[in-house]
Amino acid sequence: MQNALTSPQCSASAPAPPTAEDASHCLTALQSQLAQVEALTNELKRVLVHHEDTLEEEGIREQISTLERWAESYRRGLAAAGKISEKAPVWLSELKEKLKLAADELNRLEAEGGNPPSREQIAKADDLLSAMSHIDKVIPAVEHIFPEGDAAGEDKAKPPAGV
Repeated sequence: MQNALTSPQCSASAPAPPTAEDASHCLTALQSQLAQVEALTNELKRVLVHHEDTLEEEGIREQISTLERWAESYRRGLAAAGKISEKAPVWLSELKEKLKLAADELNRLEAEGGNPPSREQIAKADDLLSAMSHIDKVIPAVEHIFPEGDAAGEDKAKPPAGV
């Protein structure tokens, strides 16, 4: 089953990064699908509320309830994808910068001390550099998998504490 989100330009496995036009198309498709799933979820909730006794008597309430939970879970996933596309590249860049500042501070303290760095200091410096390198690899992947934009249209999330 193919929809606008599974089209080649919206696919995470697309051969090339999406163009601005493709990203806009994907964002519009995601927003549309989010609205459709939200409407479906609300309709299933209404069926459960307005016809609970009838559904229970016929032994089908549990199936409708399961469908409603699945639709709600899918809706939350779409909203999360929108938040990831909007916030993740910025947050990752900020976190990388914070790691760089920590590495610079560690180097400065080592230089001021006049003693050779301890094993712990060397390990910490290596870990900081490794984390920055990993984040450098993650940022393009996030930008490719989640085209930029706030698909959920929900409140702006706050960055993690300390950023």
